[in-house]
Amino acid sequence: MAAILRFGQFEMRPEQRQLLADRVPLQLGTRAFDLLSVLLENRDRIVSKTELLERAWRGVVVEENNLSVQVSFLRKLLGESSIATVHGRGYRWAVPVHDASQAAAPDTASVRPSLAVLPFSNLGGGPEQTDFADGLVDDIVTNLARSPWLHVIAHRAARGRAGSELGAVDLCTALGVSYLIKGSVRRAGTTLRVSAELIHGGSGETLWGERYDRPDGDPFAVQDEIAANIVSCIEPMYLKREELQASRRNAREAQHWDLLMRARWHYWRSTCLHNNESKLLLQRALALRPNDATTLALLALSLATDAWFGWAPNARIAATEARRVALRAVAQDERDSFAHFALGLTLVGFGQVDRAIDEQRRALELYPQFAAASGELGRLLAYSGRTAEGTAMIRRAMAASPTDPRLSLWYFGLAIASFADEDHEAAARHAATAVAHRPDWYFNHYLLAACLSNCGELDAAREALAEGSRQMPRFSVATLAIGHPFKNPGHRDRYVSALRRIGWTG
Repeated sequence: MAAILRFGQFEMRPEQRQLLADRVPLQLGTRAFDLLSVLLENRDRIVSKTELLERAWRGVVVEENNLSVQVSFLRKLLGESSIATVHGRGYRWAVPVHDASQAAAPDTASVRPSLAVLPFSNLGGGPEQTDFADGLVDDIVTNLARSPWLHVIAHRAARGRAGSELGAVDLCTALGVSYLIKGSVRRAGTTLRVSAELIHGGSGETLWGERYDRPDGDPFAVQDEIAANIVSCIEPMYLKREELQASRRNAREAQHWDLLMRARWHYWRSTCLHNNESKLLLQRALALRPNDATTLALLALSLATDAWFGWAPNARIAATEARRVALRAVAQDERDSFAHFALGLTLVGFGQVDRAIDEQRRALELYPQFAAASGELGRLLAYSGRTAEGTAMIRRAMAASPTDPRLSLWYFGLAIASFADEDHEAAARHAATAVAHRPDWYFNHYLLAACLSNCGELDAAREALAEGSRQMPRFSVATLAIGHPFKNPGHRDRYVSALRRIGWTG
C-alpha cells in the first residue's frame, strides 16, 4: 500500500510508516501500524482474524486477545466507528478513505481541512420548526461554501448523519472532515432560540458557541440574519485554530496549506520580522502552487504592509509590487473574494479610492458574510465623507465578527467617520478603543492624538503623539496622504492642524 490515504483528520503514509492527525505525526506502535495498514489496504472487504494475525504479527504465534487489544486501541485513537466487527468473520474498515497521493506531491497543494454542517436538531417543535432548521442549515452551507478559506463537504453526506448517536470525533472520522458545526432550534412562547457550535474533530474541543434569541416574525428574515451571524463567526475561529496548529508544526515538512496558515499567523503579529517571515513562507507556498489566488492575495497584503509601516526601503516600490501581485491574484481567480479584498487595499495607496470601494463591494458580492470587506468598505466610505453609510458597514462587520483580528481597524474607521462629522468626543473614544485593541499600530496613536487635540485635551494628545512618533518617527504629511485618503481636503487639513497644534513637525 504505497498510496497516501486520508480519512477524517488522519493521513496514513505507509512508506514513511507514519500516521498523522491534522498533519502532526502520532506515536504508533509497530503492531498497531501494521494492523491499520492491512485494514486500509483491504478496506473493500472483511478481513478475517486469522489473516490479520498472520500479516500484523508476521508468523509470530500470539493469542487472539492481542488482536482485540490492538483493535480497541485503534478505535480509541481513530474513533469507535472506524473499525467494524463482523461477528464470526473478522473486521472491516468502516469510514470513507480517499487517495491523497496527488495532493502530497511537491507541486500540488495539501487539501484544506474540510467542515460539515450537521442538521440542526428540532427540540420540541412541529414541522414548521423543522423546515426552519433545515432552511437555516442550507443557508449556512451555501454561505460557507463562498469562503476562499473553507472546504464544506456535500450537504447530503451530513444529512445522512441526522440523529446519529456518535460523538463529535467519531462523526468527523465517519464524514472525513476536520470540523463540525452542530446546532439546535427550540421555541419558548413567542421566542425562537437557535444554538450553534464549531467543534474541532481531532480533539472534540468546542472552538466557538453562540445562542441567538429572536422574537417571532418573518421566518425568512430571522433565518437570513442568524445564518449570516453564524457564518461570519465561524471563519475567523476556524482560521485562528488552523494558524495556531500550523505555527507548531515542523516548517521543513510543511505543505501548501500549512505554509499559508503559518504565513497568516506571522502576518498578524505585525512586526517587521514577522512580516518578513510571512513573505518567505508565502514564497515557499507559491513554489508549490504558483497560481493560487488566496496565497497571492496574502502576499500582496504583506508587501503593502511593508509600505504602510515604513519597513520597505522604498515605500512606493513596495506598494507598486503589492498592487501587481494583487492584480495577479484576481486574474488567477476572479471569484476569490479575498483577492478582491487585497486588491482594494493596495489601490488606496495610489489614491484610487473609488476603485478600491468597487473592489470591496465585489468581494461582498462574492461572499456576503466577508466581515473584513464590510469593515474596509465602511472605512473607505468614511474617508469619502459618506459617514453614515460607512458607519453602518463598519457596525455590520463588528456585529458579524466580534473577535476578528481587524477589530482595531474597524474602531479606527468609526473614529474617522466621527472626525469627519466633527464629533470630536466620539472620535476620541473610538480612537482610544482602537489603541486598546492594537497598541502596536502607530497610526492608531496618531489618530488618537489628533482627536484628543480637537477635544482640547492637549497633554493626553501629546502623550499619544509621542507614542506614535516612537513607533513611526518618519510619519509625514506625504505618508498621511497615502494611508488616510480623505476625499475632502478640508478633513485632511483639519487632521494635520490638530497634530500641528501639539507639536507635530512631520
